[in-house]
Amino acid sequence: MKTEDELNEQTIFLEVDCQLIEKFRDGRLTCISLDINESNQNYVLENVDGYLLLDIDKEPDTFHSCFFLNRGIFPYVIKRSLNFVGLNGGDDCCFAKIVNIEAVPGIRFNYHGPDQPIIEDPSGDSCVWELRFELVPVKEEPHYFLMRWNPSISSFTEKDYKRCVSNLNRGMFKLNWSIYDWQEAHRGDFFYMLRVGDNNAGIVFSGQFLSNPYPGDDWTETSNRKMYVDMLCMNPAESCARPRISLKKMQAAIPEIDWDKGHSGEVLSSDVVERLSELWDSDDYDSDDSEYVN
Repeated sequence: MKTEDELNEQTIFLEVDCQLIEKFRDGRLTCISLDINESNQNYVLENVDGYLLLDIDKEPDTFHSCFFLNRGIFPYVIKRSLNFVGLNGGDDCCFAKIVNIEAVPGIRFNYHGPDQPIIEDPSGDSCVWELRFELVPVKEEPHYFLMRWNPSISSFTEKDYKRCVSNLNRGMFKLNWSIYDWQEAHRGDFFYMLRVGDNNAGIVFSGQFLSNPYPGDDWTETSNRKMYVDMLCMNPAESCARPRISLKKMQAAIPEIDWDKGHSGEVLSSDVVERLSELWDSDDYDSDDSEYVN
């Protein structure tokens, strides 16, 4: 678990309208608009690699961090430690994780100082970049769910898993998944993905729900309807045949749960989550090669 100081080092805190926070929490907005001005521009620059030039776009459904000068280095690179956004609405506040970053190059020019006009030059040494951050709220008291994956029957195959791991974006990938206990699930809740059905069973990645549950056709192609959630998948095991937490260790540490049986989308108690977190944070998940088969 990260300490408060570590989280603060990875977070930029912004003043926003409290009504915007409510829209962000319930999913009406997935991104937040930031109005850059003289009072906050220096703070922004201290937290993101680059030099602020100006704010042009104020669309209400986008998080528009600002426009940056990167002194001719192409493409612009986000500071790696910037992972969270803190939204402060006065009496209300919200903590959000940066899910994705889109960077679009704008005008290229020669930089002559912060108060000098920008004159477009295709061969200039600098560039203005437009950045858009996709965010998901980090809830103060989230639910935790156990999702289950059986590769032998799932539409998501081991080949799909390997493709996802080889194409990570900021160490993450996205999926949608059926959920049984959907009434208690909300955008911002967390989950563990448990592989079942063979000798490689165990937790293969964790993550966060990007959406509230929504109906869809049954992935098994029956006439039934199921509920699904969009998921942000984080910290995946390099090989799905070598889980982050083996089923054997989970059964020994938390024997009251029948881990290898049940539906996908089981709500976990706070006590179980605490013990799972301890197993997850341990450094010995890959120490016993005899537990797994290839």
